[in-house]
Amino acid sequence: MLRAARFIVIAVILLGIAWWISTLPGSVTAHSGSYTVTASTPVALLILAVIALLLTIMFRVIGGIRRAPGGLSAWQGGRRKNLGEIAINRGLTALAAGDAKGAEAEAGRARKLLGETPLVLLLTAEAARLNGKHDQADAAFKKLTTHKDMAFLGHRGLGHHAAATGDHDAARKHALAAEDAYPGSSWARAERLAAALKQQDWRSALGLTQAPAEVAAIATAAANSTQDRSNALRYAKQAVKADPSLVPATVAYARSLSLAGKARAAKKALLNGWTATPHPMIAAAYLENIPDPIERVQAASQLAAAKPGHPESEILLAETSLAAKLTGEARRHAQAATAAGLTDKRPYAVLTALGDAPVDAPAPKWTCQSCHAEHTGWHATCPNCGKAGSLVWKSASTALVPA
Repeated sequence: MLRAARFIVIAVILLGIAWWISTLPGSVTAHSGSYTVTASTPVALLILAVIALLLTIMFRVIGGIRRAPGGLSAWQGGRRKNLGEIAINRGLTALAAGDAKGAEAEAGRARKLLGETPLVLLLTAEAARLNGKHDQADAAFKKLTTHKDMAFLGHRGLGHHAAATGDHDAARKHALAAEDAYPGSSWARAERLAAALKQQDWRSALGLTQAPAEVAAIATAAANSTQDRSNALRYAKQAVKADPSLVPATVAYARSLSLAGKARAAKKALLNGWTATPHPMIAAAYLENIPDPIERVQAASQLAAAKPGHPESEILLAETSLAAKLTGEARRHAQAATAAGLTDKRPYAVLTALGDAPVDAPAPKWTCQSCHAEHTGWHATCPNCGKAGSLVWKSASTALVPA
C-alpha cells in the first residue's frame, strides 16, 4: 500500500514537472556555421536531457572498459584462492587418511595456486614426511620457521625428525626454539626433557619436570654420576624428598652420606629405607663393607629387625646364612620367605643349594610402567622407551613397587 502511494506521488510530481515544462514560452535557437536550429523551450530542454543521459552512459561504459582488466584479474585471483583452499582441504584430508600420494599431489596443486603460504608449506612438509622424503620435509619446515605465526610448527617438525634420527643436539635446539615461538608449550618442554635425558644431562632435565617420580629418578642419576660429593648429596636429598619410597634414591643418599663421613646417618637412612620398602639394593648397600660371612649374618639380622617377617627380610637372612654355612638357619629362613609369599627363584635357589630339587621360578625384575619392558637392573630412564622414573621392582610375591 505504501509502495503504491509512493509511486502515485512520484508520478504526479513528474507529470507536474512535465506539464510545467511544456507550458514554458519562448524558443531556443542554435547557430553552427550556416546551420540554424530553432526549437521551442520544452523541446530544447528535452534534447539537453537526452544528451546528458547519453554522455552519462558513455562515461560509464568507458569506465567499465578501463576497469575490466583489474576486475578480471581480481576474479581470477579469487578463483585461484578458492581452488587453492580446496586443494589444502583435500591435502589435509589425505594426510589424515594416510594417503601419502594424494597428500603430495594436493600439496603441489596448492603450491601452484597459492604459492608458498604458511599453510601450503605445512601441507607440503607433512606430505613429504609421509612419503619418506625427509629432505623435502625439512626444507619446507625450515621455510615455515621464517613465518612468525607458524614458526612453532616449523621447529616442531624439524625437532621430530632430528629426534627420530638420533640428532639429540638438533632436537634440543629446535625444541628450545619452539618454546620461544610459543611460550608455555607442553610439547616443547617434553621434547627438551627427552633430549636432555638422551644426553644424560641430568641437571638440565631436573629443570624441565616437576613430576615426583621423574624428579626422584633423575636426581638419583645425577647423584650417582657427579664426582662432586656435595652435589651428590644435594641431588640425593632432592631425590628422597621427591619420592621417599624410591629405593635407588635411598641407596644414593646413604652412599653420599657415607662419602661425606656421616656413616651413622648413612646407616640410619638405609634402616629407614628398609622399614619403608625392603629391597635387595638396600640390603646390598647395608652389607657392602662387611666381608666376613658371620658378620654379614649379624648385620643382616639388624636390618631384618627393621621389618621382621617380611619376605625380603627372610630371604636376606636365608642368603647370608647360606654364605656363612649356617645351613639350618638358611633353610628355615628360605622356607619362611616362601611361607610369607615370596615365590620368585631366590628362596628356591637357597633350598636347591641345600639339596632340594630345583624349582623353576621367575627371577625378580625391573619393569617399565610405560612400555612394560623388563630389565635386570635399575635405570633412571627405561632403556626401551626412554621414560624417566618408570621402572618398578617386580618380584613374584609383590605388586609393582616403585624403583
